[in-house]
Amino acid sequence: MVIVPDGDGVMPGPSQMCENIAVASTDQHPAEQHSLQNGVDPGEEPSAAWGWHGTPTRAGKIAGWFTAFALFAMLIGNNEGHTGDFFLIAPGALLVVMLIASHFKARKAKRR
Repeated sequence: MVIVPDGDGVMPGPSQMCENIAVASTDQHPAEQHSLQNGVDPGEEPSAAWGWHGTPTRAGKIAGWFTAFALFAMLIGNNEGHTGDFFLIAPGALLVVMLIASHFKARKAKRR
């Protein structure tokens, strides 16, 4: 969009530029729709309305254990040099530690 000054050399103001143009609203989350979801205000963090602030579901934990098992199962095979074993053991061990920590964190939260 090119802005051309009027005949008298004065630039048009914002109200004159947008007379016939439809402008989208910038308020995507009106204040009356804000309510606490999972203890988080969606006005401050909009992703809370999509459920991104919850704990992992049981299916996610099962998938994590399956992935860790699959990583360790790939160690069995016809690999002679064992060079890539680090790239299977390190992420698998990290995943197991994270799953165990998640279990203890959930258990501690249930006690409260």
